[in-house]
Amino acid sequence: DMTMTQKLEKGLSATATTTVTAANTARDGSGDLEVFATPSMVALMEHAAMTAVAPALPEGSTTVVEMNTTHIKPSGLGASVTATA
Repeated sequence: DMTMTQKLEKGLSATATTTVTAANTARDGSGDLEVFATPSMVALMEHAAMTAVAPALPEGSTTVVEMNTTHIKPSGLGASVTATA
């Protein structure tokens, strides 16, 4: 088992945006309301983080994300949601 550690430059950034649909609401899996689901929010944030660092990683490499977050405001069907890493 080989572990590779690489330092990435500060300032890498990317944005990911989605629209709230029936497929990414809490009602579709994590709750009972038609609002943007917390697991969907986390996935959007992870996508932004991965997109930000992907060009700086060696070919065939990927990364993992450490995340602490709070989801306190609902976003209803049709809303646009953006995550920036």
